Formats: sequence, structure tokens, C-alpha cells
Amino acid sequence: MPKSTKVVKPKRAKTKARKVASRKANKKANRKTTASAEPRRAAPAKRGAPSARQSVLAAAKALQAAIRAGNAAAAEKLLAPDFSFIDAAGHEHSRREVLNALKASPRSAGSAIKVRDYGRVALISGSYQSAQAGERSDLFALDVWVKDGSKWRALIHHNNVLARPDAPAAHASGAPRPVDAPAPRCVNPLEEVPYQATLEAERDIIKAFQALELAVTRNDPDAWQHHVADEFVVTRTRQHPTDKAARMAFMATQRAINAETFVAEVITLRFWVFGETAVMRADHAMPGNRRPPYRATRLWVKRNGRWQMAISQQTTIQP
Repeated sequence: MPKSTKVVKPKRAKTKARKVASRKANKKANRKTTASAEPRRAAPAKRGAPSARQSVLAAAKALQAAIRAGNAAAAEKLLAPDFSFIDAAGHEHSRREVLNALKASPRSAGSAIKVRDYGRVALISGSYQSAQAGERSDLFALDVWVKDGSKWRALIHHNNVLARPDAPAAHASGAPRPVDAPAPRCVNPLEEVPYQATLEAERDIIKAFQALELAVTRNDPDAWQHHVADEFVVTRTRQHPTDKAARMAFMATQRAINAETFVAEVITLRFWVFGETAVMRADHAMPGNRRPPYRATRLWVKRNGRWQMAISQQTTIQP
């Protein structure tokens, strides 16, 4: 019988299969190495939250739009529960009075708008067109906004009419006195004010205010400056805005002649404290009617352990 023959498979096919598998493995490894070597693309940057300045301006624009449209429901959402409006005649209007009297008004958007951010409090000031300004059309407004949670709400809208740009300075100098003539006593506010403080911050601000006013009666700019912030500005009816340097310079001229300088009595006083920032609303009357009564809105900030006045808007109360 013929012997059986063993069939041997050719090695070429097996070798070819191994080479194909090897090439595939190499390609896969190369792709993995290349992918790990290439830098990953950064994820698209998310837009950050709007700044305090942007968010409070947006709230102010929304309130202006509601006022122009006479939309009391929309305006109400943007007013703090304690909101008050002081017009250019010094008359004060409550939140409810403002909303009840609200009607469509073509109020201008304002010019020379400035925003000051003090954390939970922001100040917006600027000039507007208004018939209340009388013979000139610029109405200077100070808006105090407070942050309630994540929302800004208007606390005070305070109007004033300032001096014309070409008007002379209105600060009247006192008469010269003997060098030993004493300063006026001014019991209210230097020794007492008609307000019972309930917070430590309120008590400290009242003390700072009394020290500031005492320095005014003594024509002492050196003592006065410690209770006033560097950005301080005071705006009074029919007067030019006065900054810290100008106020100190005027006080120095009064010290040189030992002028008799009175300060106004406090008739009413109220505070809103937000940590190291506080809003102070006061009505004042000058002894002997040396100056007409006025309403004041002030902002205080605590810096380096000391309360300092940063802004003061004072509007004369007209009959």
C-alpha cells in the first residue's frame, strides 16, 4: 500500500498574517502616542458674571425704562421697601407716593454718569433734563442703590440743582474776630442728636459726625480730614461741588481770621448699615436761620477702623 503523505501548510501565509497584525498594532500605537503628545484644546471660556458696576447700571436702566413707560408694577420691583425720593425743591416722597403718582415720563438717560461701588451699596450720579431745574435744564441726581441678595434696588433718589458752570463760588466767608474769641457751642449736634442708636456702627458714625462737625466750628481742617474719605464730595443747592481739598482750603481761610462758624442742627436722622458701609439720611436746620433748612443724604465707609464720610448731597427745602 502506498504510504500516506503528510500535507504541510506553507509558512508564507502565516508570516504574512503576522506582518499584517504587526502593522495594525504599530498604527494603533502610533495614533495613541500622537494623541497623547498633542496638547488638548482648552474648553471655551465661560463668560464671567457681570461686575457690580454693570449689574447696578442695568438695574438703573430698567428702572428708568419703567418710569418712562409709567409701569408702576415694573418699577415697584426695583425699589427698596424704604425707598424715598427727594426732589429738587427738597420735598420728600415715600415709595407708595411715588408709585401712585407714576405716569409715563420722557426722562432723559442722563449725562456724565458716575458709578461708585461700595460692596452692598452703590452710588450713581449724573445730570438730567428736568423742569425742576428752573432757568437751566441740568438736574443733578444722586441715586443710592443697595444689594438685596443678588438684586439691586434703589433706596434713595435725591435731586439737586447746582450752580451754573460760570457762577462764582458761593461759600461766604465769615467776619474776622479776635484770636481769643471762642467757637460756637452748637449743642445739637456736637453734644447730642435726636436719635437713639441701636447698632454699634450707628453710635460710631454719630461720634465721627460729631467730631467732624466740631472741627468745622473750630475751623480746623487738620482734625476734619481724618473723618472724611479721600473721594469725598459735597453738593449743595446752587453751589459748585466741593471736594476734600477745596473744603479744607476754605476752612483754612476761616481759621486765619477766626471766623464764627456754625453747624446745622439735626432734626431727623436715619441709618441703613451694610457691614462697613452705611447710608445716613438727615434733615437739618441752621441756628438763627443762617442757612435755610435742608435734607442731606450721606454715605459713610469704614476704613482702617475709622468711619469716614464719602459723599454728601444737600438740597435746600423750599416752601
